[in-house]
This record gives sequence, C-alpha cells and structure tokens, in this order.
Amino acid sequence: MTAVHVAFGGYEGTQAGAERMAWRTTARLAARGYLMTAVTDSVPPPGLDRDTIQVARAAVDTRLGPVRTTPDLVHAYDLGQPDPVRRAMRVAREHRVPFVLTPATDPQLWPDPALGRRACALASVIYTLTAAERAALCLAGAPVDRMRHVAQAPDLAGRPDRAAFRARHGIDGPVVLFAGRRIATKGYRQLLAAAPLVWDRLPDTTFALIGPGPGRRPDPAEAHLYRDGRVLDLGVVSDQDKCDAMAACDVLALPTTADVFPLVFAEAWSCGRPVITGRFPGVEDVVRDDVDGLIVGRGARELADVLVTLLTDHGRRRAMGAAGLARSRTEFGWDRVADDVAAGYHAALTPRRPVMARYTAREAG
Repeated sequence: MTAVHVAFGGYEGTQAGAERMAWRTTARLAARGYLMTAVTDSVPPPGLDRDTIQVARAAVDTRLGPVRTTPDLVHAYDLGQPDPVRRAMRVAREHRVPFVLTPATDPQLWPDPALGRRACALASVIYTLTAAERAALCLAGAPVDRMRHVAQAPDLAGRPDRAAFRARHGIDGPVVLFAGRRIATKGYRQLLAAAPLVWDRLPDTTFALIGPGPGRRPDPAEAHLYRDGRVLDLGVVSDQDKCDAMAACDVLALPTTADVFPLVFAEAWSCGRPVITGRFPGVEDVVRDDVDGLIVGRGARELADVLVTLLTDHGRRRAMGAAGLARSRTEFGWDRVADDVAAGYHAALTPRRPVMARYTAREAG
C-alpha cells in the first residue's frame, strides 16, 4: 500500500480551487487504496469522506506535523502558499522519497519565486492544467519531461435551487455572479465599475458577489455601489448557497487577469451557465471564446457591453451554457483528476535516478 503525504495550505475565509482539488483528489485516491495523509491547516469541504484519510494539522514551524505513517511519496499543492511546499520538500528529502508538485497558481503570483523555481526543478512530477501553464513553468526552469496534464473538476455540493436564491434576495431580473477572492487580479473592481454602465440599459440587473471581501474599507468610488440594493455583497457563503447562486445567475463574470484554470468556471459550466473572463496567459486553453464563454479586455466599458449583449440575448446565452455543460460532462470530473494524479505517482515511484536522495538541506529550503 503506497503511503502519500499531501501538503497544502488554507486561505482565510474561503477555500481556493487548489484546496478543493487537494481534498477531493486525496479522498478519491484513498478510496482506491492509497494510504493518504493530508497535512494541512485547511478545513475539509462538505461531504468529504474523512474516514479514509488521516489528517495531520500542519504545524507553524518547519515540520509538517504529527503523522503516523512514513511516506513513500510527498505531494505538495499550490505555490501561492509557499510554506506547505517548503515543508513538503524538506520531508521528502529527509525520507529520501519522491516529491511531486501541483503548482496551481500562476507564476506571476508566487509569493516566493525562488522557492517556486527550486520546487519545480526538484519535483519528480509536476501536474499542470493547461499548455500555457506548462510554458510558463518552463520559463521558470521546470523540466518539461516531468510535467503531466491533470484534469479539472467542478466542486459544487448540494442540489442547486435557482428559485430559492432569487426568492431569498427578492430578485426578478438578470443576475451577474462574481465568485472568488476579491483581489485585484480577479477583476472585481472592473466588474463594479461596469455595473452602472449595465444599469443604464438594464436597470433591474443584480450583481451578486460571493467570496471574502477586499479586506479593507472599499475605495470611495466603490463604496456607494456596495450600498446600492442591486449589489449583493454576500461574502463567504455555505456550499449550498454557492450552489444556489450558481444556478440562479444568468452569467458568471470573473474578469481575472492572472490565473491558471479557475475552478468556478468548471462549476458554472456544470450548471449550464456561460462565463465571462479577462485575458490571462493561456485563457484560450480554458474558455472557448464565443462557445462556452467570452473573453474581454480590462476596460469597464467593454465588460459592460459584453454583459448587456449576453443578458439580452437569451438564445446565445443558452447555447453557451449548453456548450459548457456538455464539456463539463465529457472533460471534467474528480475520477479523471484522480486517474491523472495516480499515473503521476506511478511514474514518480518507478525506479529511476533518485531525485530527492540528492537533496541537500540548503536545496530543500
């Protein structure tokens, strides 16, 4: 039985896509007979089968935390959270076992680029979501022959209830949904700036924002928008509320400019909803422009025009949502993700030149 330590961090107030991927994949692999230990400070998502996974709370020092098994392999997620990656590298070196990596975050957002480059250079397997991510990692020094594609999967818990969400919030008109952390690169400010331009033509449009807020008082230019009843700032919501919101919206708008493959896109498509995204490296690998979504520039005016176009063209919106739903059914799923990750584990454990055995304490950070 292969023992795997999976290391990843939590994001305050919400669960990022990398966290969801780590938890769900770990559970799927445990069900297949792997001895999985999740070493993390992240809270498990609803519905996770905890009985098959050993959970060790990550320590704040340089160790991974108390675990009862010696790993055959260590898997770290998310270079947007460098500390768990650094600890995972150290444990793999100490036990002289393969280290594998899911970078998950765009390299331009890595808090510790030097660690990111070192982790990529030393990993036996690197899991990537798109061709553009592979190209960016190559520029960061990652060996292309160690990269393996991994699928994406939606993670919506509960039975979606469109009518309940609209009734709860007294909504009769169109709904534009933003779902994600409110950081600048996610494009929430662009969306708020577009709202009045949309209201000029579609005054009954509701903009619903879910996910943690910006962490400070809004800029004066934004404050009055948060007070407008047509902006629903719902903050962090339950999984059921998120599921309802995804079903209730007419379009998901996340004009992100720095991403790999936002999990919420897969979730929107699984509900038959089109997406609007900003331009980020490899966006064409993720969103099929004018098929299951639309790609916009950075301007609020362009975003507003695209929103109005979709919200007033039911046939086009419905066709895009149907294309996304069909894609979700054929390309996505946690079993597909688990298949890809398990194949990488097998490759990493196949006897070849030892990678981690050559690590020095300095190389492991």
